[in-house]
Amino acid sequence: MERQRLADPLAGHVLKLLALADSSDLNLVLRRILRVARSAVGARYAALGVPDGQGGFARFLTQGITQRQAARIGALPHTHGVLGALLDEGPIILRDIRRHPRFSYFPAHHPVMTDFLGVPITHRGTVLGNLFMSGSRTGSFSAADRRTLQNLAAYAGVAIANADLYSRAQELAVIEERTRVARELHDAASQRLFSLVYEARAAALGAPDAATAATLKRLENGAAEALTELRTLVLALRPKSLERDGLAAAVREHVDGLRRTHTLDMQVETDPDLGLTLDQEHALLRIAQEAIHNAVKHAPGAPARVRLKRRGSNVTLTVSDHGPGFDPSAHAATESTLGMTTMRQRADALGASFEVSSTPGAGSTVAVRVPLGRSRS
Repeated sequence: MERQRLADPLAGHVLKLLALADSSDLNLVLRRILRVARSAVGARYAALGVPDGQGGFARFLTQGITQRQAARIGALPHTHGVLGALLDEGPIILRDIRRHPRFSYFPAHHPVMTDFLGVPITHRGTVLGNLFMSGSRTGSFSAADRRTLQNLAAYAGVAIANADLYSRAQELAVIEERTRVARELHDAASQRLFSLVYEARAAALGAPDAATAATLKRLENGAAEALTELRTLVLALRPKSLERDGLAAAVREHVDGLRRTHTLDMQVETDPDLGLTLDQEHALLRIAQEAIHNAVKHAPGAPARVRLKRRGSNVTLTVSDHGPGFDPSAHAATESTLGMTTMRQRADALGASFEVSSTPGAGSTVAVRVPLGRSRS
């Protein structure tokens, strides 16, 4: 009963935070849920993970492990072993996690944990992540603890789904607006210019003298040029397809879309022929989108630049900003919330190098160098 009394007001506070949060507050909401959950079930260690769909975690938050411990442990966990079972099979309560058939080992310098309580984070039947605890103050977790954790996981599921919905809605709004403008230009101005070309041509044929005919011919040519330019503009306004238009156009499309919803001083520089395969372009686009998102979020309004350049047998993507920057050594090793893990994993799958450099007060740069003709599945 004591734990239930503790969980109710804290859960109510989480619900208030959820009601106020937009997508940029997702990390804040998830951290709060993690603190609430850890306190509610009396756990020493707590973690919350959101899979990236490639065997790792796009977001991974922990409590109870110090920065120094996390640095010594090194790489974050993957979605296999007991954590994979948690995603696949549902809630798990164990007196000793090491006895689970899918347990393999603890990494070097990882705290030895015995009791374990974990639940999947779901929303409308879809598994979005997991929430798990270890080190109960009473020595083991109870069914009541499981129910408390499931309730809090449901709130986390709402937060994650809302953030994804918000992001998708922004993208859809940009696409719909561009499609509407392109359609209106085609239906109205394009048709009017088309008619003007033929009206000028017909008038020139019936002109009473050469001077009038020459003037009408210039009008026809001018209208024809304007029609060509307008059709080019309509094509440019169509939502870009990576398969149809290529990586450079897709990156420009993404930045142009962000300009409609954010204060953005971002320049895009690309070489015309990058020589990448479609799989390489797809992975590099996702890295670019994540890096651009970080620049928009952490350096709002600051000058930024995206560059896609081919040099010899390599293509280099750099996303740099002149924002506040940060101290990489001080970044929380117990959290993976900036998409860095996902970007590194995508780069590794390409056989590419990945580097993040930053200095407080001097901005940040993400750089990826892809060797042409190489990728790892």
